[in-house]
Amino acid sequence: MSDESAKEWLNTNWPNMHACDVDWTMKRYDYPDYVCEYIKNNWIKIHDSGGGTYQQKYDYKKCLAKTHILWRTEEQHKMQKELDEEENKPQTVPEIIHNKIKEDPSGKDAAKLYQQTGFAKAMDDNNKEALKVAAEEGMDAAAKHMMKQAGGDYSRMRSMFG
Repeated sequence: MSDESAKEWLNTNWPNMHACDVDWTMKRYDYPDYVCEYIKNNWIKIHDSGGGTYQQKYDYKKCLAKTHILWRTEEQHKMQKELDEEENKPQTVPEIIHNKIKEDPSGKDAAKLYQQTGFAKAMDDNNKEALKVAAEEGMDAAAKHMMKQAGGDYSRMRSMFG
């Protein structure tokens, strides 16, 4: 049988299962042999108990950070290395700005970064001025500035500043 058949059987019979063991789950609930083989070959063995306990890979990555480093198997160390590499990959401009906003809720730092992009240079004068206010005084001040420029009319402000 194919992996797709095993996935389909699991999805039909156990759609919310993300981990199982051989003795208690597979044997007790009469899993077909092709499903047992699929799990053993495609999931990660996280423990030897119960004839072997297996967990889906995507679920396992979420849990890995909670596993004490001394208890990790070679496979767990490999998974952690993959996660670390993913975290250290270069960020896009929106990701950098989003992270700056998390660090500085006023938004000043993010606005200062945005001023250095080509997008800021392409803005019309209204938006450049609002961005300058955001960089100097923060996002709340920029919002007040934009509403004041629009005479307190929200729909006009949206049409002026996007």
